[in-house]
Parts: sequence; C-alpha cells; structure tokens
Amino acid sequence: MEVVTMLCYWGGTTCDGPDGINYSKAPKKAININRRIQFDELVDSIYLATSFDKQHHRINLICRYPSVGIGNVVKYIPLPIKDNDDVGIMFDVLRVHQEVSNIDLYLVVEDIDQIRHIEMESRNHEPVVLEAQRNNDNGIISDNEIEEEDGIGEEYDEEDGVDITQEHEPPHVDRGETSFNNNHQVPSTFTSIEETNVISDGNWTVSQSISKNDFTRELEKDSFKDKEELMRAIKLQCIKTHRQFEVIETRPTLWSIRCKLHLQSGCKWQLRANHINLDASLIAQETKHLIKEQPSIIVPALRAEIVDKLGYTPSYKNLWARKQKAIEQVFGNWEESYAALPKNFGALQKFNPGTIVEWCVSRSTDAKQVEFRRVFWAFVPSIKGFAHCRPVISIDGTHLYGKYTGKMLIAMGVDGNNQILPLAFAIIENESYDSWNWFLSYIKSHVVKECEGICLISDRHLGILKFRNSELKALAYRAGSQNQVRKFNSIMEEIRKLNPQARQWLERHPLDSWTLAHDSGRRYGLLTTNLSEIFNSVLKGARFLPITACVQLTFYRLVHYFEVRRPSGSSARTNGNAYTPQVVVKQVALMSKASAHSLRSFNREKGIFELIAQRGKNVQVVNLDKKTCTCSKWEIFKYPCSHVLSVCAKLSLNSWQYVHKCYSIAEYCSTWVSEFSPLPHEVYWPQSSSRQLLPNLKLLRNKKGRPRSTRLRNGMDIKEGKNEYLCGICRQSAKG
Repeated sequence: MEVVTMLCYWGGTTCDGPDGINYSKAPKKAININRRIQFDELVDSIYLATSFDKQHHRINLICRYPSVGIGNVVKYIPLPIKDNDDVGIMFDVLRVHQEVSNIDLYLVVEDIDQIRHIEMESRNHEPVVLEAQRNNDNGIISDNEIEEEDGIGEEYDEEDGVDITQEHEPPHVDRGETSFNNNHQVPSTFTSIEETNVISDGNWTVSQSISKNDFTRELEKDSFKDKEELMRAIKLQCIKTHRQFEVIETRPTLWSIRCKLHLQSGCKWQLRANHINLDASLIAQETKHLIKEQPSIIVPALRAEIVDKLGYTPSYKNLWARKQKAIEQVFGNWEESYAALPKNFGALQKFNPGTIVEWCVSRSTDAKQVEFRRVFWAFVPSIKGFAHCRPVISIDGTHLYGKYTGKMLIAMGVDGNNQILPLAFAIIENESYDSWNWFLSYIKSHVVKECEGICLISDRHLGILKFRNSELKALAYRAGSQNQVRKFNSIMEEIRKLNPQARQWLERHPLDSWTLAHDSGRRYGLLTTNLSEIFNSVLKGARFLPITACVQLTFYRLVHYFEVRRPSGSSARTNGNAYTPQVVVKQVALMSKASAHSLRSFNREKGIFELIAQRGKNVQVVNLDKKTCTCSKWEIFKYPCSHVLSVCAKLSLNSWQYVHKCYSIAEYCSTWVSEFSPLPHEVYWPQSSSRQLLPNLKLLRNKKGRPRSTRLRNGMDIKEGKNEYLCGICRQSAKG
C-alpha cells in the first residue's frame, strides 16, 4: 500500500509568488494518505485530522499543482479538488514530477452557521406589510414563486457564468448628484451592472442613482460565477430593499426582469443578465499560450487558468473540445502536420548530426505522394549515454488519441541515479508481432549495436488477467520480486494452495524472465516497466497532438533532461562525490543495518564469512573472492548488501570497491555529457523529399469528442476490495 504525505494549510490566504501560488501561513497538519483513496474518503480523512465538524464547517480543497511553463520552468497553479478524477490527477504529481516529495493542499474552511445567519438576517429585514401585498399579487415575489415562474429547472446550465446589464433609461432621469462612468473597467468575463433609474413609488423604496456602482455596491459584487448565484443575490437584495419584480425572459444564458408595477406606475426599471460571449474562440485564445508552452497540460489545469482569469468555470467536456481547437491553432491540423513531418526530421538530422530516422511508407496512386505507416527515431546523445547506463532497456507503448489512431512505442534506459534515459521512439499503426519486431530490430542496430548481455523488460503479459484475484496478484508480484530462491519457493507454494492452475500458468514461463531470484542479476533490480510508464505519463498530453508536434515534444523533453542532469553531474564531481546520490543513500542505510550482524570467519584471506542476522534467525554466507552473498542482493543490485558491508568493516576494507561502476559519478557524467543543438528558423531547414506524406486514412478516428481510454488493463491494475461488475438495480455481481 503506497502512502503519500499531504501537508494541509488553512487559516491563511493564498498569494502569488515567483514560483506561482503560495500560502501565507505554514502547514498546520501533515497526514498520510493512501494513493488509492476516493474523494469522499479523502474529505472524511481531512475532517478527522483537522477536527472540523461537518455539521458546522464546509471544507473546499485546492491542490498546489506544478505546471511546466516556458523554458520548462515549473510554476504552481491552484487546482480545485472536487471529485475522484481530480484526486487521481493530484496524486499524479508525485509520479510525473519526481522532485516533488509531498502534496500541498490548501483548505478553504467555511462556517456554515455564519452563512445561515447572514441569510436569515437578510430575510428578517422584510416588512410585515409585504405579506398583504403578496396576497394582492402586488408584493415581492418569493423564492419559490420565482423558481416556478422562470422555469430554470430544465434550461439552466449550472456551469454558465452570467453578467448583468440594465436597460431602458427614462428620459426624465435626474442626474443632479451622480455621474455615469463610461470608462469603468469591467471584468473580462462579465459585462457591467448598470441600473436604470427607478421611479419612486409609495409601495417601496427606490434608488435615485443610475450609476452602476450604486447597484453593485448594494450587491457587494459585480460578477457572478453562474446564473444561480446571480438570481440568489438579486432576490435577497430585492427582499432587503422592498423591491418588486417579475421575470420577462429566462434562458440558460439569459435572465431578464423588470419592475412588477410598470403598468401601474410607468416605471421603466429593467435588469438584463447575459452570459458573456465565452465561445470556443475566446477559450482557445485564453489557453493557447499554455498549450504552446506545455502541450501535455491537463484539462483541470486549463480550467483553473480560466477560473483565475475569467472567473468562469467551464465544463470538462466543453473545455476538452476547446483545447482541441487551440491545439490546431498552435500546431496546425493533422493533415498539415503529416506533410510537415519529413521536413521536421530533416532539420533534426541536419542540425543534430547522427539523428536516426527510419521510415515505413506505402505508395499512393499519385507518384508524388506516399502514405504513412511507421517511423522510428533516436537521438545521438541518448545513444551515447546508454553505453554508461545499466545494460537494461525497458519498452512500452501508448495509444495516440488525436484525429488519427495509432501507437507510440518508447524504449528507455536507466542511469546510475535511477533516472530514465529515453533511447528511441516510434509511431506505428498498431501493436503486432511484425511492428514490435520492426521496432526492436532498429533498437538492436542503432542503440544496442555490438553490446552483449542487454536485458529487455517488456510490459506484463496479458495472460495474468485469467486470474482476476487481488490476493493472487499480490502473491505473484511478491514471488517475482524475491531475491532468494527459498523465499520464492515458499510464495509459489502459497499460490498453489490458493489456485493450482495459477501456479502452473506461472511456471510455464521461464523463471529467469519474470523473477529476480532466477535472473542472475541481469535486471539490476528493475522488475517492471514502471520507469517507461513514468515517461509515458509525461507524454500523455502529447498523445492528443498532431504527429509533428508529438515528435517535437520528444526532442525538447530530452533537451530538458540533458540540460538539467548535466550540471548536476558536474557539481557532484566538483564536490568530490564518487557515487550517485541514489546508491549513497542505499549504502548508508545498509551500513546502519550491518552493524547488528554477528560474524564467524571461515577463510579470512578469501573473505569467506558466516553471518547471523540481527534477529538471530537467518544465516547468510559471504564470499568476497567470488563476489557473492547467499542473500543474492549483491548479485542482483550490483552494490554490497548489509552482510558484505559487515564483512568489509570487520576486515577494514573499503566497501565502495564492490559497487558497480554504473553507479559512479564518472559514468553518470558520461551519460549526460552530450549536447543537443537548437533548431534555427524554418527558412534554414533543408527541403524535404518532393513526395508528400499523407496520413493513413485507415487510422482516421470516426467518432467525434474525447476518445474513450483504450489502455489495456493488466493484473497489476486490479484494485483491492472491488467487485468486478455490479448490477445497477440488485447490486449483485455479474458472475452471480
């Protein structure tokens, strides 16, 4: 169970700083939260940890979310947490941004009793005489009457913001002591509130000013997040000021009212509330700069930007569609992107010599045109850097969700500090034996080359889905991650008792392909494709981009990795560090454990010792001459285990001599020493082939709207304690 530390802030205010949103006070509470927690459970946990009472306080959650901007500078923005999707995005921060160790959560605490008191006070100002007026149909319209009259129940879209404009100024207005400010700046989301002068009437008190500021001062605001908030404010204000009105027109984006006594008194007062012209073009314009800076930006982050700038909260579906429009404005449409792809690759090859590009196209009926099938690309700095990494390659694939379907394949290496090194990419029509063989053949010829003993880690086999059981899933993972054969055998016996067919299925696969205990250390302790899935998540937003923009994102993301990690290595070398921080932390932790072991020497010259663990149960044998320990951790991870460290301390030996060279700062620096060259203006790019590249029409996505996720779930995705499928009526399992 993975636990995340969450720092909770309240009692202060949010403020802008150099790195984005900050809080005026220090965190008041730190709580540990399971990453699988649901939104309702999270809220309950926060109420429990903060001691706020649900009956008297309402807590709104805002996450301090890192958004990558210009120059890959991280700027924090407010991300409201309102449902399970928002919770999942919040936890993705720790996976995508490895430098973030905890989550900052700002709590907006509202006193429910105080809110109710204010509302009651507003209602208590209503004179008793108005009851008689209501009975004569001349009084103030009650809340219920307005709801029935304007019929907003069916039409009202709660996500539409509104503005207020009052009309029909009478010609006899007295402007004696007031002035109309025509230059008043209004919010970009809403037009101004402008009250037409209201004629005095014996039944109620009226304002003699036509300045919109008088009416907005009465309402204490001049913009509203939605129609419901507007209507409530107007109704309460009319109750307080003894005004009578009737609804003229109501639509999802319009609410128009006038004086109810206009026939008797000739009053010309009207108020018209319109939603601003927040159409697709405006949303695209307001979000275009963010998408240009960070194509992978998520929709909730865009929504937070719209709320911050315009005070309007668009729906997820609406904003997703507008994001696609902005993508086309920034990166061009998909057909143009395919046509521009060869020229883009030509520029990469010219200005970054050694860049590998391999095409697979099919002929078109026109000799000047070819149809896209596949493309493979890799950059020289990555290829050179891999020679200094662990000899392990992790491969994975991700779906493309743009106008055209397909898959993007990724090959990853891992440096001595446990950081990913993207090695090669490909875009293919679909996953098949032929397409994977095509991709891996180029990995072999362009990346691996003459290197021997490379370990390839691929995605988990779909066959594990045959056994949809959370306990089996946990046991299978434990079996694969055990470093000792005896422990592996013990867990396999547990699997046999639980499900004999599951054990037989596991044993049909070569043990050295999925277990640490039998792989002779070829994995360097890397068990799954988690590392490639990290980079996969970084590219997630790019999957919606046109193909050329997707390729460009891989280039600039690699530039960022090298630019950040190159100086880190140089700084560590200057400080005299010999090994990477990741392995140093591991060794320091193991050294404290090693001091508790008991040793018995069998051959001091060869370094053969018997060790009894701290608890006195486990016995291990170390042989420094053969570089082995029966716990197998030294062989698997390529750095000394606690037993080896204990022997080295006994013999006064430098234990760092037994750490593999891939963990050294020298190798780390060599991994990231290469440089990329920037691309100049497009006019300096070489001309591409005379043949035009066309998209594969067979991959054209037919349905409009956001594509449904097509990620293949595997055994590790089964959630604990969840029913497989439940009937919506009887709540029984589909298997029943």
